[in-house]
Amino acid sequence: MDSFNADRNMVVGFRATRDFTRQLDQLCQRLGHRRSAVVRYALNQFMRSNWNNPEQFNKVRHEMY
Repeated sequence: MDSFNADRNMVVGFRATRDFTRQLDQLCQRLGHRRSAVVRYALNQFMRSNWNNPEQFNKVRHEMY
């Protein structure tokens, strides 16, 4: 029996510096939404803009630190 249910909400987390967290909190306050909504929106926008664009993926790959 497989207990994995792809339809349920999943928790995704990552480590962040205090500066990043402070900036994210300020952004969330300015937008009037919670962290999870802002991060979901940003990641969805990134994926929509870049998913089928190999050149853009390569550019981002090289820009990452």
